[in-house]
Amino acid sequence: MIRAALFSLALIASPAFAQDDHSDEHHEEHEHEDHDEHVAQANGVRAIHAWANATDASGALVYVDIENGSDALVTLIGAETEIAATAEIVGLENTGGELTFTAIPALPIPAGADMVFAPNGLAIALSDLSAPLAEGEHFDLELEFETFHLDLEVEIESPTATQHSHAGHNH
Repeated sequence: MIRAALFSLALIASPAFAQDDHSDEHHEEHEHEDHDEHVAQANGVRAIHAWANATDASGALVYVDIENGSDALVTLIGAETEIAATAEIVGLENTGGELTFTAIPALPIPAGADMVFAPNGLAIALSDLSAPLAEGEHFDLELEFETFHLDLEVEIESPTATQHSHAGHNH
């Protein structure tokens, strides 16, 4: 019970520590409008640069940056895609020295905060994939918030990628 409470507390506090790979001034120069396929937005919330590693396994992890530019807390409650039987929010947890992904049923994102889903942290776990994920391809994913949904395109990067490649656009 205490471990679960500490894990939950860490997740709630994580937006304050979430860092984007872009510096603030560089991020302001970024022209997201030029690459609509990389951005989904609604109600002041933006999901940017969703990606996954290429794999022929039955599961995959999706990473994305979520920016809550609204003046209210929003809560991510799930995801879905046609290419997987299930999609769930997960966070990496260290249990007795062993790293495991733990399901997160709801993830609050405070007003003005950024939440970074990245390797060795938060992710959307896809299971029972209908086909392998091939580098250079893409698929659709729907992020489900309590009061709205965001439809985005997930790019498939190399099997060893550790971040979105930004290929074909400038940052």
